[in-house]
Amino acid sequence: MKYINTPIVLAGALILMLGAASSCKKETAPTPTEISLSLPSQVSLRYGETQEINLPKDLSAKTGLTFSFDFSQIADINLGNGVKLSDKLNQAIKFDSEKQSILINSSLLYPNGAQSSSARIPDDYKVTVIAKESQDKVVGKESFSIKITAGSIAIKGLKNGNELPYSYVLYGDQSTDFEIDPLGLPITGASFNLVKKDGQENIASITGTHINLAKDAGDPEKKAEKSFELTPELRKDGFPVAATTFRVILIPQIKFLFGQYYPDLNLTIDFSLIHIGLSNGYVSAAPTLYPEKYKSAFELVSIQKDGLAFTDSEKLFSVNAQTGVVSVKKSDSLKAGNYKVTIKAVTTTGLEFTASLTLAMSEG
Repeated sequence: MKYINTPIVLAGALILMLGAASSCKKETAPTPTEISLSLPSQVSLRYGETQEINLPKDLSAKTGLTFSFDFSQIADINLGNGVKLSDKLNQAIKFDSEKQSILINSSLLYPNGAQSSSARIPDDYKVTVIAKESQDKVVGKESFSIKITAGSIAIKGLKNGNELPYSYVLYGDQSTDFEIDPLGLPITGASFNLVKKDGQENIASITGTHINLAKDAGDPEKKAEKSFELTPELRKDGFPVAATTFRVILIPQIKFLFGQYYPDLNLTIDFSLIHIGLSNGYVSAAPTLYPEKYKSAFELVSIQKDGLAFTDSEKLFSVNAQTGVVSVKKSDSLKAGNYKVTIKAVTTTGLEFTASLTLAMSEG
């Protein structure tokens, strides 16, 4: 008869039972379910804009849920003065527990790819949002990227062309002041600079929000029309965050008068006082506008008789809008005296000039 060691058999059976129970527990134990944050893959903003990302509404019902941000995928560059990019990210990206949303303030960051003298901003900001339960247990994790492009600034009072805003400036009047409009962008702690272009280093300077042209900009003889482009930019911590470009067109001094102008001699002959017979009617010669290529339109501004405003109720005085010629109808109602007619020339540049013609009417 074969001998069976009963204690050993019992021990083996017990081990098998415990192993089966353990295996059963592993198969039936619940696995943690990750919640969906439904984040967009990318958020695009212009510098200065803010954006709110709303999380799913059902997450607000989950008590004890907290959210944090991981910026480890972003190169943590040194911005100077002991400040790092991660510090700015922590300021710019916040979670609003009341609204259950993520708030992004791009004005606390920098446009992607912006370059300073010593560092470059990454091409995008890769952010990971982590959701945890009350016991610090991660129940959700999703990533998205933020792309910030340069913001916009403007120059006050410029005309808008097909390509660039522009302004005409007369030689000798380079005290013209161009004022930068930040268009609501925060400028505290930032400064405006002019982008240096080859050959234009000394054309203009910038102080605060004001741009001034150099007196020797353009044609040295101040006769030829010259144009150039200026690009002011807003810089924060050495990084350009917003910019604009506009065109300045320097033109010769415009002469507008009743008379003759000889540019080669810089000689002016004045015909602004004419003696005519009372009640006879009159048609003047066309006024001179030089350079003639800027001639556009003319209009009547005012009439004075002997230094006092004259009301032309009979519409006796008129100005030809195309030529600037002054006409006076024949009338017995006019009294002897000096009639000063002031007309305005509106040039193709948008600049306006006035000239006066005095008609000395007397019996005769």
